[in-house]
Amino acid sequence: MLKKNIFRKMEKRLIGILFILIGIHMMVEAQDCYYFHEYQCKFPDNTYYINGQSRSALFTYGMTSQFKMVTFGGEDYHISICYQFKIKNIRFRLIEDNEDKTVLFDNAENKYVTEVSFSNNVARRIIIEISVPDEPTAKDRGTPQCVGVLIHSRKTYQEPKNKLGF
Repeated sequence: MLKKNIFRKMEKRLIGILFILIGIHMMVEAQDCYYFHEYQCKFPDNTYYINGQSRSALFTYGMTSQFKMVTFGGEDYHISICYQFKIKNIRFRLIEDNEDKTVLFDNAENKYVTEVSFSNNVARRIIIEISVPDEPTAKDRGTPQCVGVLIHSRKTYQEPKNKLGF
């Protein structure tokens, strides 16, 4: 009788621990996408610094999403995207955030490259738009997957005006 009570108490504790572990595992899986861009997107050379406007998000097939970034004059930028989707035609566009909404870059016009570098002369706001095409035959159609946007920046290199000395 005493052994049965001990086993029941141990059984209840084990079941409780199991539920706690499953809950922790589910929370970790749900937050897995938060730093996706830092580990999966391409880094440029080491003269660039990670820009705090970089981010990752969950997407599904057929989804389009935008976020805004601020660029400053006298800086170079490198933007790369990365994703878990099996398809290779994920579109990203850089759109000037003004009345005209001028498209500054569209990777669909450049064989769906996953990165772009540019120099910026004046401060401006830019909209980064990511579009995942609809794939009705995809096996993982209903499963949200990570898309990351990694932004790097650096001061634009300028030749010194006075070439005397060091």
